[in-house]
Amino acid sequence: MNDSKNLKTQFATPERELLLLKNLVEHASDGVHVVDTQGDVVYCSIAFAELLGYSLEEALNLNVKDWDRVFPVVQIVPIIKDLIQSPRRFQTRHERKDGSQFDVEINARGIELDGEFFLYASSRDITELKQEALENKKNNAKLNSIFTTMPDAFFVINKQGIIESVNKKSTEMFGYSEQEFTGQNISMIVSDEHRSHHDQYIQNYLTTGRASIIGKTRALEAKRKDGTVFPIALNVGEALTDDGIYFTGIIRDISEIKQKQQELIWAKEQAQSAEKAKSLFLANMSHEIRTPMNGILGSLSLMEATSLDDNQREMFKIIKSCSDSLLIIINDILDISKIESGKMTIEAVNFQLQKIIEEVAFLNTNASAEKGITIHSFIDSNVPEYLVCDVVRLKQILMNLVSNAVKFSYSDSDVFINVSLLNESQDNLRVEFCVQDRGIGMSLDEQAKLFQDFSQADNSITRKFGGTGLGLAICAKLIDLMGGNIRVNSEKGIGSSFVFELDMQRGEKQEETSNHIDMSNFASHHPHKILLVEDNIVNQIVAVSMLENLGYECDVAENGQQAVDMCTEQAYSLIFMDMQMPVMDGVTATKLILKINPGIPVIAMTANALQEDKDKCLNAGMREFVTKPIVLKDIAQVIEKVSR
Repeated sequence: MNDSKNLKTQFATPERELLLLKNLVEHASDGVHVVDTQGDVVYCSIAFAELLGYSLEEALNLNVKDWDRVFPVVQIVPIIKDLIQSPRRFQTRHERKDGSQFDVEINARGIELDGEFFLYASSRDITELKQEALENKKNNAKLNSIFTTMPDAFFVINKQGIIESVNKKSTEMFGYSEQEFTGQNISMIVSDEHRSHHDQYIQNYLTTGRASIIGKTRALEAKRKDGTVFPIALNVGEALTDDGIYFTGIIRDISEIKQKQQELIWAKEQAQSAEKAKSLFLANMSHEIRTPMNGILGSLSLMEATSLDDNQREMFKIIKSCSDSLLIIINDILDISKIESGKMTIEAVNFQLQKIIEEVAFLNTNASAEKGITIHSFIDSNVPEYLVCDVVRLKQILMNLVSNAVKFSYSDSDVFINVSLLNESQDNLRVEFCVQDRGIGMSLDEQAKLFQDFSQADNSITRKFGGTGLGLAICAKLIDLMGGNIRVNSEKGIGSSFVFELDMQRGEKQEETSNHIDMSNFASHHPHKILLVEDNIVNQIVAVSMLENLGYECDVAENGQQAVDMCTEQAYSLIFMDMQMPVMDGVTATKLILKINPGIPVIAMTANALQEDKDKCLNAGMREFVTKPIVLKDIAQVIEKVSR
């Protein structure tokens, strides 16, 4: 205590006080200077000299007008005198010795020494502070602009759920003014259904720290000032400030999104309904057309085995050709439908390529012979003899392209089928097929129309050559489904080349099995007591005649219920079952019959060629199925198959 008093005594002397004051001024971070009423420097600290970039000696020879760049020179003396009378703090701009300028804050007051007045001032460089303030101002302006113009409503609420501030969109969305919002609980905009839960979320978070809603977006219903309720997406965020915890709420009106969702749901339901209607139409169309076609083609297959004179044979060929053409159209339409609905399946089958090419050429023999056209085929030696792919679809593609080539070729010309190997990697092969004709050809504009449903290069072609325009569209879709591609090269009046590539695998040589069926004494080799279940009189007559040709006698039931009753009364070893019949359908009848006699083979005779119809037959317990129209060979093959 005594030492402290001694120090105070030492500093109490005028000399000591002056020395202490000088040291404080010299070491202060702010620059200190004293000027007379004319602005001449009479004293300055080292810090002030350094602030201006001068030495201490240089600074002592300066005048205020040498560094101040805000006040006009003529006003400097009056301002100094005014500051001596009225001390204050203000900001101005100084210039350094090197010409650079900086912002300063001046704290000025008048002092009197020996009856003479001077201005004492401390100067602080505030350039960085002003720059920060300017940046903050810009940032705040940006934030305010975003806050004001953002498309979503924005709320700031405290931990009690009270609204502190809102943006313009909030007032537009809910119909309240900013003043009406401020100080109210956020639950004022929540629908009655969700209101009781809302405050609990915030309190639960503050109490437990479990962020059940923080940082997450949830959908709920909000309520406007006029009482209307609408769907919103709410995202709650947390902000930690010097004043404590605040929550931010971003709200988006999702009425349009909900409306779009409902429209999409409706559109999906409509599409599903349309797809169902389309499938039903195709099934009915298949049934209604194939049923009479069954009578026609079945009768023709029986007629072919009879003795016909030349005139009758010619008429037979015409009817057979027309019937086959109609069947091709039906199958084309069903194929397009199956591909578009994704119900077309591709199967990998081992086959001999040469045999398929020969079959395609043979099946086009009659049409080519009528026009004097020769079909040539060539398979490169590096193409394996046996391959694996969907041989049924490959044959369908080649049949279409070759029949088109024959159709559009000039008489007495040639059609070429060429097969080559593009590349090979292990067992995977890329095989190219080319079908070339010497025919009418196509222009570039006509080629652009190819591969579209129901489209031909020229409408006049349909009238001259016939066809639906579906064949090439089906080919393109099948090739795409099999992982390949197709292209055409054509020149008007010269001819066309259709080239397609497919991925295949190497196949294995198989023992050849004969598809020939010996029709003589067929029934004695495959004895059966047969029940035919068919409601259509024409189809009854045709089917009975086919079975009689094979040596069978059969009973006939006109509907499923009658078939069940007949199976109850006597035993049959084989049943041919139509699918669509009055009183009781074929599926229901089959299930009941198999309960009576579980081992009896039931063969479906279906006019529905869609896969789901075939699956329905097999799932009901039927052993096999034949698709109408049915010919004699179909009956013989299926009987032989189930008799093994």
